Amino acid sequence: MQFSGGKRKKLRLTGDQRNVCYPHSLQFYLEPPSESISLIEFENLAIDRVKLLKAVENLGVSYVKGTEPYQSKLENEIRKLKFSFRENLENEYEPRRKDHISHFILRLAYCQSEDLRRWFIQQEMDLLRFRFSILPKDKIQNFLKDIHLHFEAISDEEKSVREPEILASSPSLSGSKTELELESVYKIPFADALDLFRGRKVYLEGGFAYVPLKDIVAIVLNEFRAKLSKALAKEEELCISLLLTSMCADIWILANLLEHKD
Repeated sequence: MQFSGGKRKKLRLTGDQRNVCYPHSLQFYLEPPSESISLIEFENLAIDRVKLLKAVENLGVSYVKGTEPYQSKLENEIRKLKFSFRENLENEYEPRRKDHISHFILRLAYCQSEDLRRWFIQQEMDLLRFRFSILPKDKIQNFLKDIHLHFEAISDEEKSVREPEILASSPSLSGSKTELELESVYKIPFADALDLFRGRKVYLEGGFAYVPLKDIVAIVLNEFRAKLSKALAKEEELCISLLLTSMCADIWILANLLEHKD
């Protein structure tokens, strides 16, 4: 990502090109931005991202996460700040681009201390949890593939064969056969479901865990947290090594401004 003092020449993408850049309303932010933006846009994107993450934090305190009031109010905040949130909306390229670039800007601002990193990771995880919860079921498989989690939903026949064991081992389904019939179940390697295994919340067989969709989000969030933590540690080293350059100085100044800006 490059910065300039003048106006940024907008990257013009259409149709399939836009879909390739941002195929989903939620991201794992695996690749950094490669386009040039102005310093004015840099600051505006950073401020809007801070507003969004502070809204995530405040709503998490005021409401129970995942409840209808929490979901509704968070969706309103995301819409108000013009970030992406729904998979099937039209003209989502700019909101998704904003989401992508602003996330990486705040990585630079919030990588500089353990407290800042912890806060940033928690809010980003809550934001991802919300977006994953409203992702259409027919889009989930592609999203998992795009973030390199090669989990496959089992067939209805295979689910039926293991129905008693899955119901008995998955508290999220509340023992409801009807709920299981409507729920996708993923067969994933045991090593990727250790947290569920430790909590005795998953059925294991032959080295694989059979995880209902309601529980797959825990695995997705663990993977996201691990990748983001590692990335923030690397970016802290980068900021320190570039501390004497004007670009890094701008980032440090912005980080301090963000901490005092409502």
